[in-house]
Amino acid sequence: MIHIWKLMENDWKSSLNYYIRNGFKPHPYYYNCSRIEDSYAIGETRHFAGLYFMSVGVLILSIYLPCLFVISRSDLMKSSCYKIMLYLGLMDTCCLTVNSLVTGYLGFIGATFCSFPRIIFLAGSIGCGCWMGSCATCILLAINRCSDINHNLPFRKMFVGKNVYFTLLIPICYTSYAIFFTKPILFDSVYMSWFFNPFLELDSDLYVNVPYTVNNCLVSLCTASLYGYLSLLIHWKNRHAQSDALSKTQKQVFVQSVLICICKSTAATIYVYMQFFHSPPPVILLGQIAWQCAHASVCVVYITWNRTIRRKVAILILPERFRNRVGVMSTTFLSTGPILNQVATEILKANNANCKTNSGSVF
Repeated sequence: MIHIWKLMENDWKSSLNYYIRNGFKPHPYYYNCSRIEDSYAIGETRHFAGLYFMSVGVLILSIYLPCLFVISRSDLMKSSCYKIMLYLGLMDTCCLTVNSLVTGYLGFIGATFCSFPRIIFLAGSIGCGCWMGSCATCILLAINRCSDINHNLPFRKMFVGKNVYFTLLIPICYTSYAIFFTKPILFDSVYMSWFFNPFLELDSDLYVNVPYTVNNCLVSLCTASLYGYLSLLIHWKNRHAQSDALSKTQKQVFVQSVLICICKSTAATIYVYMQFFHSPPPVILLGQIAWQCAHASVCVVYITWNRTIRRKVAILILPERFRNRVGVMSTTFLSTGPILNQVATEILKANNANCKTNSGSVF
């Protein structure tokens, strides 16, 4: 415990809060670039990787932002699930801006912390804080999905009515703390990734971000446990309902959950490992791509699995003539919630059908 406190005792002076109060200048001891004679010559231009990250970032954000607009302006917001998903989307877009657009540009020009200290310090604080906030929101969303299917869970009341707004204060406060009061991640074009250590010939223990490390360990454990419980719960409900349609939905839920969980867990694990141990460049690059995929995967799930969002996004961005050709209706929408809401609805239908006919048919 004493050792952990020593690792955290300089968080205040290494945080964005100090940076702002110090006239937008990093701490002169922990982030003093004068120790390096030619701070502009230690980077490495990464044109191909830079173009890749920027291109993927623009593509994902061009899909994600319309999805968030559709969610915020539709009846979907009546659901507590979508309120949480909207905040998760805001965290994802902030992270994608940092881990795709900013990363791609800095890698393309071969930047390091000492070549662009202000923009990298600011972007690193936002990227690190929003990553931690998205992890907390993702766990909260998983708890919400579990309570939606198992009504006997005691924390179901957290998401009922206006209680969800008070519940959302948890990830909001956590995000604010992570952005303003913990150490930022800093970009290094040599590895095309972000590190807490700016490599300025000081003890690496001075740059350990304990809250971030704990966060990443917990997100791997909690997401795996919650989605594992969710899959088992759906499997049990599916057997009880005896529904082929529910079985198909179960598989969809399982695939989505596993993909999102794998991306977040992979990024979390690699980023923790490479902060403490030497990692080969391919592993570090894999961690950067996994961080990007962890946020992009949510958008892909929206646009490929949710027909309501997909239709409304098409109406928002496609010309009417093209919509008519591809068969997108502009006047009617299917009332299709998130895939996990479909599971809950189908379970209720199946239970009602079993009580009346014992036939096992949902529809």
